[in-house]
Amino acid sequence: MIDFPALFTRIPPALFGPLTGSHATLYWAILAVYYHYEFEREPFFLLRSVVVDTAEEFVRESPIWQERRQELLGPPEGDADTVDPDDEAALLRAAARRVVGRLESAGWFHFEYRSGIGEVLNFYPYAARILDTLVRVARDEQPLFQGYAHSIASLLKPEVFAARPGVSLSEAKRHTLDLVRELKILNRNIYASTQRLLDEAATAAGVLDESLERYRRAVMANYHRLKTVDNLYKWRGEILHRLDDVERDARALDAAARWYAEQGGLDGSTAAARVTEDLGLLRMQFETLPTVTDDIDARNARFSGVALRKLMYLLRQDTRTEGQLQLLVDALARDQAPHLVFDVYRCELLTDNFLYTSPRRRPRPAAQPLARRSAADAADLHRLVAPRLRRPFARPRVEAFVEDVLAGRPSAPLSDAAPDTDEEYVRLIYTVAYGLDGGSPFRFERESAATEERVDRHGVYGFPRGVLVRRLRRR
Repeated sequence: MIDFPALFTRIPPALFGPLTGSHATLYWAILAVYYHYEFEREPFFLLRSVVVDTAEEFVRESPIWQERRQELLGPPEGDADTVDPDDEAALLRAAARRVVGRLESAGWFHFEYRSGIGEVLNFYPYAARILDTLVRVARDEQPLFQGYAHSIASLLKPEVFAARPGVSLSEAKRHTLDLVRELKILNRNIYASTQRLLDEAATAAGVLDESLERYRRAVMANYHRLKTVDNLYKWRGEILHRLDDVERDARALDAAARWYAEQGGLDGSTAAARVTEDLGLLRMQFETLPTVTDDIDARNARFSGVALRKLMYLLRQDTRTEGQLQLLVDALARDQAPHLVFDVYRCELLTDNFLYTSPRRRPRPAAQPLARRSAADAADLHRLVAPRLRRPFARPRVEAFVEDVLAGRPSAPLSDAAPDTDEEYVRLIYTVAYGLDGGSPFRFERESAATEERVDRHGVYGFPRGVLVRRLRRR
């Protein structure tokens, strides 16, 4: 059974009380502006007087103050809290104090006295983190998938991971879980947009607003980059290969286990098991990534199809037969049409020789896991890759070839290097070029123009008639 974390041992049970009920929008606006003042502007202290003044301003502009002010004032508690009902400013100040007092008693913040300054507002740590999440949700901020993938790949680089194994693994796990969570949220956003198209968009303008405004902002900005320049499959292979390297680095794994033990107060075996578990989680998430992205692709294609068909239906429902039939089906489904009598006729065209064939659904390709990269010997790798990296027609290699052709002679006709293959023909072109530029220990001299034939041939290959001459070294 999963050990669920006990939330209300960390936060007060009444924390979310002000954000429920008919006054929720007022309390949220006040909390959001306090958060903005505290964490999103230049550092300064939020004095109690400023806190109350800000709350008073929001209360004054709230419809609740104009329509149901007694709900904000509440019942009077003794003579000390009694306010003259004709004093608008005093009533407003009392309501602001009550609002601030409720947020304080619910556990969102407290006031701390600082000498020389006075009472200043301090958010509790849990409240600041919760407000950060709520503010980003309220602003509809969309995360950058490529940022998550880049961070994970960077943290798993050999030099970075070797320097701080524990921190790198812990942060890579956090970014991976965030990435998968946001991919699933993207999936839900596509589904929600499709349902709004089906259930709420009743006009062509509504379809366009959902497709071009909401869908583009919430889905396409991320989905487009996910499928193009920041394709996750590019990062996926690289990250899985780096996990292979990490799992083979016993020294780094031991260092990561020691860091886990220090941070979590764990014994050595438990910390080592936690490291292995986190590495397995990273691998599992990236190996199953194609399943998540395939579902996103299918839902995005469905949204596009639904938007196009509904737009065509709304624009042409009075001129096309399929649009008229769709109109009837929609009306019947909503029980908004009278009972209709349909005559059913036999179709004479659908015989055995009819040429129409129903479309077949193509089988979807199965996801193939990436093969783990085995530890290869560095010398074997060098022998395998080095010949491919060498330039076959570099000047030193061509000069060595000419030296073999000359075979100790001061000169030799170019026909001694006659080519038999395309590669040898290209090498002969470089030989002539290097023999003409003056930068080689040999030179190429063409035969005089009086010669009738200036081109030699060897099979299908033609080349200029001339001589390769060894240059004399200067003493």
